[in-house]
Amino acid sequence: MLTNRGGVVIVSGVFCLAFGFSTVNYYLVLLGIFLVLGSVISMPYFELAVDLENIEITRTIDKDKVFSEDFVFVTVTVRNKGRLRIDYLEVFDTYPEIFTLVLGKSIMTTRLDPGEEKVFSYVLQCRRRGTHKIGPVKLVVHDRLGFHFEQKVFEVYTELLIYPSYQDIRKLEAMGGRRTLGRIFGVHKTKQKGMGTEFFGIRNYFPMDEYRRIDWKATAKTGDIMVREFETEKNIKILILLDTSMSMGGGLPDNTKLDYSIRAAVLLAKLALERRDEVGVVAFSNKVHSYVKPRLGKEYFYKILEALANLEPQGGLRMKEVMEWVLKRTPKRSFFILLTDLEETSGEIIEACKLARANKNYLLVISPFGPWFEAYPGEMTPVQRALAEAISEELLEQRKKMVDELVKMDIEVIDVGPDDFLPAVVSQYLKAKKKGVALR
Repeated sequence: MLTNRGGVVIVSGVFCLAFGFSTVNYYLVLLGIFLVLGSVISMPYFELAVDLENIEITRTIDKDKVFSEDFVFVTVTVRNKGRLRIDYLEVFDTYPEIFTLVLGKSIMTTRLDPGEEKVFSYVLQCRRRGTHKIGPVKLVVHDRLGFHFEQKVFEVYTELLIYPSYQDIRKLEAMGGRRTLGRIFGVHKTKQKGMGTEFFGIRNYFPMDEYRRIDWKATAKTGDIMVREFETEKNIKILILLDTSMSMGGGLPDNTKLDYSIRAAVLLAKLALERRDEVGVVAFSNKVHSYVKPRLGKEYFYKILEALANLEPQGGLRMKEVMEWVLKRTPKRSFFILLTDLEETSGEIIEACKLARANKNYLLVISPFGPWFEAYPGEMTPVQRALAEAISEELLEQRKKMVDELVKMDIEVIDVGPDDFLPAVVSQYLKAKKKGVALR
C-alpha cells in the first residue's frame, strides 16, 4: 500500500510528465518517468521483502486481577521467526480508554533481524472496575524511503479483572485499630459474658468454671470463691442486598448511586470479615445477577469482590421474586442490609421486606437519594440549587408513604448522599454489632 509520501511522489511524477510534454521539456519528462516508475516498480519488491506471517507477538502483565486505581505493568515481546530482515517496523499495542498510560509508551519503532526479539513495556492505571481486555496489537512495516507500507492486526488479547476500589479500606485502615473506629462510628462490642479478653466483672464461682478464672484477691476479701468474667464479641450473619436496576445508574460519571453502593458493600464486607462475621452479597434487578453465600474468612473477601466487579445498572426491579429466591438459600435470623434508591415500584419493595421480616430476619435499608447524587452543591448556581431542593422535597414526599410502611415493620430507612453514604453503612453495622442482631 502507498503511504502519503508515496502518493505525493506519484502525483508529482504525473505532473512533471504532463507539464514536460506540454512544454517539450524532456528533463521534466525524464524526472516524471523516474518518480512514477520508482514508486510503482518498488512496490512488488517491497511486498516480496515483507513477511508479517512470521512475526510472533506475546503480551504479559504482572497481575491479572487488580483494584481500581491500581497499576498494571504490561510487557510486549515481538519476535521475527522468518529469514527476512524488517528494516522499519512500528508496533502499536492498544488498550481501552478506561486505562490511563502513566509510564512508558505503548508504541515501539525498531528494526528486526531474522531470529531477533525486541521487548517494550509500559504501565497502565486501571480506572474502572469490570473485566477488560488489552489488545489487539497492530504492526506496520515501511520501506526505507517511506513510499509503501503493509500492516497487520494481531488478535492478541489479555484479559484483566479490575476489582472495585480499595481506597476506602486503606483510609479506614489508616485511622487505626478498633478503638479509633469505635470513636469515629460508635461502639462495636456486644456486652455478653463469655471467654473474650476484655474484663466484664466478678461473680461467685460455679462448679463448671475454670480454675484459671478464679480471682484470688476478690476471694480473699469476700471469703467466697470468686471468678472473673470477660466480654466476648458476638458474630452476626450479614447479607448485602444490592439493587442494580437502571435507576441506580443515576448520578455523576463514575460516581453513580450504584458506584457508591458497591464501594459501601466492599467496605462493609471487609470490615465484617475482619471481625469474623459471616458476609454474603446478592446483586439483583429483575433477576439475580450474582450471589455469594454468607461465610467466614478473610480470604472470602475476594469472592465478594469478583461478584461486585462486573455489575452495571440494568433492567427493572422484581424484588419480591428475588427475596423469595434469597430466603430459600439464607438461614433465618440474618442481618439484611438493602442498598436501594427506593425509586422502583413501592409494592414490590414492601412485599419483599414483609417476606424478609416474616422469616425473622433483621432488615436495614440504606437508600442513596437521587437528587443528592446529580451534582455537587458547590458547583450549582443559586437557581440550580433552589430547583434541586424543590425536586428533592417532591421526591421525599413521594417516598414518605413507602418509608412509613417500612418503619411499621420495624425496618429502619436511612437516606444518604455521596458524603455520608460510607459513614452511614459503617455506623449502622457497628450499631448492629452492639445490639447483637442476627447472632450466629
